[in-house]
Amino acid sequence: MSPQSPASSSLKIDVGEEGNQVTLHGSLDIRSLVEAKESLGQLLGKGKSATLDLTDLSGLDTPGALFLCGLRGKGVVLNGMRAEHKALLDLIGELELKPLPKLIPASRARQLVMRLGKGADDTWHDALDIVTFIGRAASLIGNSLLHPRSLRVASISRHIAETGIEALPIVGLMAVMISIVIGYQSVAQLRPFGGEEFTVNLVAVSVLREMGVLITAILVAGRSGSAFAAEIGVMKMREEIDALEVMGIDSMQVLVLPRLIGLIIALPLLAFFADIMGLFGGSMISLSLLDLAPLQYLERVQRSVDGWDLFVGLSKAPIFAFVIGIIGCMHGLRVTGSAESVGQETTRAVVKAIFLVIVLDALFSILFEQLGI
Repeated sequence: MSPQSPASSSLKIDVGEEGNQVTLHGSLDIRSLVEAKESLGQLLGKGKSATLDLTDLSGLDTPGALFLCGLRGKGVVLNGMRAEHKALLDLIGELELKPLPKLIPASRARQLVMRLGKGADDTWHDALDIVTFIGRAASLIGNSLLHPRSLRVASISRHIAETGIEALPIVGLMAVMISIVIGYQSVAQLRPFGGEEFTVNLVAVSVLREMGVLITAILVAGRSGSAFAAEIGVMKMREEIDALEVMGIDSMQVLVLPRLIGLIIALPLLAFFADIMGLFGGSMISLSLLDLAPLQYLERVQRSVDGWDLFVGLSKAPIFAFVIGIIGCMHGLRVTGSAESVGQETTRAVVKAIFLVIVLDALFSILFEQLGI
């Protein structure tokens, strides 16, 4: 039905002298329905049989037809309907206007089972998506190594600067603080047993093998992983990625590959820097609590650790970088078309990347222990 003008949509109700003859003028639609219900409701409340004259009714919509069907069901006689109004009224009258059945809430036990099942299903599909994305990214990296000219060197260098060089201050500060905390707690626990000289061993081994690369990876996951997801997500929301696909440009080649390669190069360097700063923090706590001169501290570090400890820590950095980059880019490409989706996918990328980094670090620790490294 074409929209009515405000003048034509107004409704006028005339009541006959005896009160049982009612004439409607104008349009009975959703805008005039409240007025019609109030006026006709007072009339029908008197218990008299009434006749409704619809000869001058100029417009009728679905809510108005539902109202007239209700009146007809209460014994009101409808006269003078137009053909189109009668067709709409007959169509509405054939509908089964039954109230919706009351929903019975599931029990708490059933809700728990449903949530667990949904969570398991989502985890399974998420794992398949990660494996698929890893396969595509590995294929791109292999193809780029075979054809180096396809690499976007400028984009890779930019991402190395953003994820590596700009992260040096926070990584160095966190490494120093963590090593100081480890050293202080080690001295507090070992001093009653007369073994505070082993503090240097604990700090050096924990920083080189575990804490240096782990803290660095967690910081990079929160800093660079979120940036990857947000940047790509905004491009997806603005349909820039669709524009690249229309132009025949592979978005994985342009957006994902440079970020992955840049992060794989930057994270091991950041981990090495974190190891150096962690040992520096250990020297500070040793000088203040153990009265060890820097040269004495370095000598004990050389006796307590070897090249394998440094290798164990740095060997995990490229794997962590690959996982962080994959998760960040994958969730960025999952963004739909709203700013809320960007925030949700960025949060999921950070949480998932940190979780996988910790799980992989635990698996690496078990593996190196079994191998005797």
